[in-house]
Amino acid sequence: MFRSRWIVGIFIIFLGIIFLLNNLNITSFDMSSLISTYWPIILVLLGLSFLSRKESKGEMLSGIVIIFLGVVFLGRNTELFYIDLSYFWRLFWPTVIILAGISLLTGKHNVGKNNFAIMGGIERKNAPWQLEAGSYTALMGGIELDLTIADIPEGETILDFTAVMGGIDVLVPKDITVHCQGTVVLGGIELLDRSTGGIISSTRSEQIYENSSKQLKIYCRTIMGGIDIKSK
Repeated sequence: MFRSRWIVGIFIIFLGIIFLLNNLNITSFDMSSLISTYWPIILVLLGLSFLSRKESKGEMLSGIVIIFLGVVFLGRNTELFYIDLSYFWRLFWPTVIILAGISLLTGKHNVGKNNFAIMGGIERKNAPWQLEAGSYTALMGGIELDLTIADIPEGETILDFTAVMGGIDVLVPKDITVHCQGTVVLGGIELLDRSTGGIISSTRSEQIYENSSKQLKIYCRTIMGGIDIKSK
């Protein structure tokens, strides 16, 4: 199965082999010309990585679009064929903006206090603190929450995370039940043991601890940003 780290690894190995052959005078490739011509191969490999996951229709759509763009750019660079993408871009960006708006409107859970990190940061990781149901929004900012040192109330606690061109990192304890679900528009999320990303995608994950009287329900959405929820 294709993974993002494989794409980077394959690309680095390829460059290393070309450098080695050039240094041994076996080949005389123009590296700048080679990279400028064949860089769309990275898009094709990235698209294949999305298709191989098959966890959501959104990832499959992202994979198809990215592969299409890679093939079009590769054909243009090698002068094999030319496809005018102007009409595609006129449709693409308005569609992405509409999807981003829908994600914000339909997925929001208004519970408890609203916490904002706008071009700034929120950190709750250095001292014990009281967790309450609420929403956290990172707009071109960052949020870090360590729930392993937080006083988590009994019963169900709902947390709502939104990252717009920002990032949110959350650490949850292993000895409580956690339910996560998230939506991505041009970004990426990692929810416990599952991750997803791309143009638009969604995923769910959960951690079940039967002996715990505490339960977290976490709802996430990110637009050109990232959310990472890990268990410790």
